[in-house]
Amino acid sequence: MIATMIRAYSTMRQSRGVTLIELVVVLAIVAVLAALAAISPGFVTTEKVRGTTQELLADLQFLRYSAMTLEPDAAASNLRGCGIRLESKSRYRLFRFNDSNQNFSYDGEAEESPLTSGETAVRQRDIAPPLDLKVKSGGALADPENAVIIFDHFGMPRQENLGVQQMSIVIHHPDMGAVAKQCVTVSYNRIREGEWDGSACRQQ
Repeated sequence: MIATMIRAYSTMRQSRGVTLIELVVVLAIVAVLAALAAISPGFVTTEKVRGTTQELLADLQFLRYSAMTLEPDAAASNLRGCGIRLESKSRYRLFRFNDSNQNFSYDGEAEESPLTSGETAVRQRDIAPPLDLKVKSGGALADPENAVIIFDHFGMPRQENLGVQQMSIVIHHPDMGAVAKQCVTVSYNRIREGEWDGSACRQQ
């Protein structure tokens, strides 16, 4: 009986053609299937890398602005600026640099204060696995190992000893070489986003 109904429906379709509504529905289904096919693991990973890189860029820009505008308070009476410590390949921290011993040098975690008086700890950002955070070291990429950038009151990036700092930070997926590595470069009074070409951060 079902086979008979299918044959009858098929004959009817052949005799009167396809309506505009039916054609639109078929095209919509084909479009949805094509969109689903485009969302491959590589596409999703690329978007994650870009999103993580843009969050890092925003944090660095926020730190630079804060360093130029914040004033000392009870929690940071010897405020020298605001910094980022790349704790590991999966985490970094944002802080105010309180030079407690007034030696004009960042002496580690003990001199990190929360960014605002309402916070009880420095801000922590975790890199969503399996993404990695690396820094340029010589001509290669290396784990950050607590690399630090401190923005002074003029917005200039500094090292631990307050010498001028330049750094390229790279975000990538270690197991998907086909996915482009994204990067952020900090140099003098400039912070820019780009794509890592294997040796340098190329501006997009």
